[in-house]
Amino acid sequence: INHQSEDLLKVENYSKALSNFITRSETPITIGLQGEWGTGKTSLMSLLLEDFNAKNIACSWVNTWEYSMFKGARETTPGVLKGMLEKLKSECIRRNVWTIKSDSQEKFKKAARFIGGLANQIISNQTGIDIKDAANGLNSDSENAAAEIAQIKSLISSVITDLIQDANNPINKVVFFVDDLDRIPPGDAVEVLEALKNIFDIPNCVFVLAIDYDVVVKGLESKFGPKTDENEREFRSFFDKIIQVPFSMPVGTYDIENFLVQKLTDLNVPISEENKEFYAKTVRHTIGYNPRSLKRYLNSFSLINHLKELEDGSDTEDEAFMLFAILGIQISYP
Repeated sequence: INHQSEDLLKVENYSKALSNFITRSETPITIGLQGEWGTGKTSLMSLLLEDFNAKNIACSWVNTWEYSMFKGARETTPGVLKGMLEKLKSECIRRNVWTIKSDSQEKFKKAARFIGGLANQIISNQTGIDIKDAANGLNSDSENAAAEIAQIKSLISSVITDLIQDANNPINKVVFFVDDLDRIPPGDAVEVLEALKNIFDIPNCVFVLAIDYDVVVKGLESKFGPKTDENEREFRSFFDKIIQVPFSMPVGTYDIENFLVQKLTDLNVPISEENKEFYAKTVRHTIGYNPRSLKRYLNSFSLINHLKELEDGSDTEDEAFMLFAILGIQISYP
């Protein structure tokens, strides 16, 4: 979903609480929206974005998989970083709040060029130095890279400071939305997280990450080995250093009955007040409350309904419910 008016699952209280928290929070800070595929992370971020567009907060949204497709692993991170800057500028221009001029514009261009250069000079196979090593100055080559990374960080910080301190600009905070980290290779996701920590950890900035911990954590196996009870602390510590506020998606509180009634009504399925609860229970005991899985369930139900209308005519209310229940069992226990 993209707007509050589409919120059939009724997560408004969570989006408002997060919005208020981010608006008042000290910076820099990173918030991790944690949940498995299809639990509504992107939808929740969309509600936050809609709210921030009405406030004095500038936003930048990147879908990390867009910078990962058809590219080598070492190209993903600089692509994401550069995209974050470019999306910030384009969104500010759209909202008519991009007020920085001449010297600040030059800083912005220079920072973008530097990040592009990282792909060729530092992160590419020419040197094989990653951002974390470079930031920590682990060897002579990475010491030079660390100096460049420090300059990038300084340039980005200066641009954002100029944007916020401009008397003609109402913006007082910048929020970066980083979506789909669990859709790119886990190793790439870990590298992006380390880059955010080392380059974008600057004042006036908030980062909202959509992340499936169980997927991204696999990217740490090359560092710590396969995850076990003994080394779980190292895995968890990595995320704790980057994500200051973990937020688990509130799947168990979603208003599934409201969602179902609206969607089934749109499909012209007869549903009485007494049957609403049965539909919700069927979902709970078959596919569960994952919104994306539920949408696939409803799409299959709709397709079969179209077929039945051509062959048998419309179902009675009881027949429609029995078909819905049997389909749920089939999907859950193929």
